[in-house]
Amino acid sequence: MPDTATAPRRLFTALFPDAPGCAAIDAARRGWGGLPRRLRPVPERMHVTLQFFGAVDAAQEAAWRAALAGLRFAPFDLALTRAELWHAPRGTIAVLRAEPSPALVELHAATDALARAAALAPDGRPYKPHLTALRQAGQVALARLPAPIVWRVRALRLVWSDLAAAPPRYRVLGEYGGGRV
Repeated sequence: MPDTATAPRRLFTALFPDAPGCAAIDAARRGWGGLPRRLRPVPERMHVTLQFFGAVDAAQEAAWRAALAGLRFAPFDLALTRAELWHAPRGTIAVLRAEPSPALVELHAATDALARAAALAPDGRPYKPHLTALRQAGQVALARLPAPIVWRVRALRLVWSDLAAAPPRYRVLGEYGGGRV
């Protein structure tokens, strides 16, 4: 699969939990009542989004990737502390909210600035860090998390949400920020 494309692509930056974090998230959601038959997203696709862009052309993508290549931040712990049901355009979703974190806020602001430098307009709404733990959650009865789900953030990923693939998939285009500031 080529690294770049000529057609616009749905791109996002996100923080993906490590394997123990994925397992803890999956175990927490399996404790909820009224689960649908199929649990989506699958654990390895769960993430905390920093930015999402619906259509990024090749030039903007190249500029964003070049800007992200210079990103550095100190590793930090991200803690998911509570479950909530959100009513979205495509149905109710269950999310795990992230505990307030100055490091996460700073990373979000830094990546927003890098997106602007690549001529991408970040979302104007206030940032509400969360992880979508379950789609089709209209009948779900959430349970309180027994303990925060914590993982160490060492890098972020730039991901292409490839809806044309069968089945649709996430394609990681790069990992950024692995060093200290």
